[in-house]
This record gives sequence, C-alpha cells and structure tokens, in this order.
Amino acid sequence: LKHRFVAFLRQEDGLVLVEGLLTMPLVIWALVAMFIYWDVFRTINVTQKAAYSVADLLSRQKADINTTYLNGLQDVVDFLTPGGHPVAVRITSLECVAPTAPGVCNSSGGSYKRLFSKSPDNKVAELTEADIQAWKGTRIATLSNGESVFVVETQVDFKAQLQTVLMGLLVGVQDQSFGEFIVTRPRNRRLCLQGAGTCT
Repeated sequence: LKHRFVAFLRQEDGLVLVEGLLTMPLVIWALVAMFIYWDVFRTINVTQKAAYSVADLLSRQKADINTTYLNGLQDVVDFLTPGGHPVAVRITSLECVAPTAPGVCNSSGGSYKRLFSKSPDNKVAELTEADIQAWKGTRIATLSNGESVFVVETQVDFKAQLQTVLMGLLVGVQDQSFGEFIVTRPRNRRLCLQGAGTCT
C-alpha cells in the first residue's frame, strides 16, 4: 500500500493539462488587455496626428478662411481618425495686446484679443475672450505685442470595446475623453475668419 501511494504521488500524467487549465484565464485576460490598451494608444496617436495636420493646413492660409473651409476640416479629421471614436475640433485664433512695457503677454501682463473661436459643425462650444486669458503663461508661451497664434483643440470620446473582468482582474480601461491642445504660429501675420469682424 505504501509503495502504491508513493507511486501515485510521483505520477505526472496529465500535469500539462492541469497547468494549462490553471493559466488559461490569465492568458485570455492578457490577450484582451493588450487589445484594449493597443486601441487606447492607437486612438491617442491618430488623434494627435490629425490635430497636427489641421494645424499645418491652417498655418499655410494666406487669406481669411470661411465657414465652409472650417467645416471641411471636420471631414479631414474624420478621414484621418478611422475607428469609430468621434472627434470634435475647436480652432481659436488670438492676438497679444500689450501696448505698454515690457510689451508681452505672459502670466504677469498683457491680454489676449480673441480673433475667433469656432468648432466645425458646432460640435464644441466657442470660447470667449475671458476664457482664453487663462492660457497666458501656462498653455501658451510668452507672446510679443501684436503677435498672433492659433490653437487647435481636439476631443475624442473613447468607448472601451470590452470592459472585462476575468478571475477578479479588471482590465482597467473605462470610457473616457482624450484631447490635444496644439499652439501654432501662422506663417502670415494672423489667422482670421471671414465675417468675424475682429481682424481689422
């Protein structure tokens, strides 16, 4: 009886199957997690590239842009960000007003004049002149008096394809919003919108 009991303890038949059954849930969780994490980083990456593409297009404009052109930028963004996550864009053009010394707009002086703030197809609320003052010295570098920049903001509402729990382990990615904030200096003096009446 002792010999048979020792032989039973030393027997290894079916060991691989048991180990496979124990590790299979962890392997499935890892595969699902990698898919979801890849989707998050892909969404951030393509949104960032689309935002920079829109900023480059706008920086090359020699004349005032019109609403039709602005709304067409949404089509460009939608084309550059395939995948089903909707992307909203807002373009805000501003100019530094600092007539007194030291003649700069930063956290301690000067103010921004809003030239226009518009979202293609009105997907995002426009910013007021008071809204953009908070960017001084924080999100926008120091500007000289009369210097102009524009900001391209994007917002994508990411929807997690799978919110999975395996063996009590949550993948950890929930629905959330990602955004870009890109400050660009126009190649001409400033970027203006037809009919805005602020670029006089």
